[in-house]
Amino acid sequence: MRKERFEAFTDAVLAIILTILVLDIKLPSNSASLSSLTEVAPKFIAYVVTFIFIATIWVNHHFLFSQVSTINNKILWVNILALFWTSLLPATTAWLGDHIMSSTPAVLYSLNVLLFNITMLILRSLVVNENQITNHIGLNVNELISLGINTMTLIVAFWYPPFSFIGLSIDLIIWISLQFIHDTSRKNNR
Repeated sequence: MRKERFEAFTDAVLAIILTILVLDIKLPSNSASLSSLTEVAPKFIAYVVTFIFIATIWVNHHFLFSQVSTINNKILWVNILALFWTSLLPATTAWLGDHIMSSTPAVLYSLNVLLFNITMLILRSLVVNENQITNHIGLNVNELISLGINTMTLIVAFWYPPFSFIGLSIDLIIWISLQFIHDTSRKNNR
């Protein structure tokens, strides 16, 4: 498969998932007051955190595959599995947004993120090995740190459900910071 077709498919699926994600937010129809927005605040926070998570997925995916020349069937199928976990995010996000203090939705959301994290760890490893990419060593370490954060988040979510968003936010801050650091070091090396 051509790399461009592979990337276009992934981009399209992620764009659809981002669009579906917002559909669950319904503004209050029974009141036009600013205070009535508090009803949708948990859903909106869930939306924002998950939107940023999916945007970070897209940026990291783009960075990883910008260095790829070969895509084999293993890479293709593991990428599809990553898209599968991502496609579940609108449902788990909506459920957690509706029940922010309930452990079952929080655990399911955190498990969804963790399973995506594991899949991306496998995908990055396959891509790096297949394409002999050498500048991803630091990202593998970050992927393992992310795995630790997301595992801890899953465990804490059993007792404190809102931690699902706190843990994911910590993870996102690390990934976004790394992207800026990588861009800065790349510019300095030119």
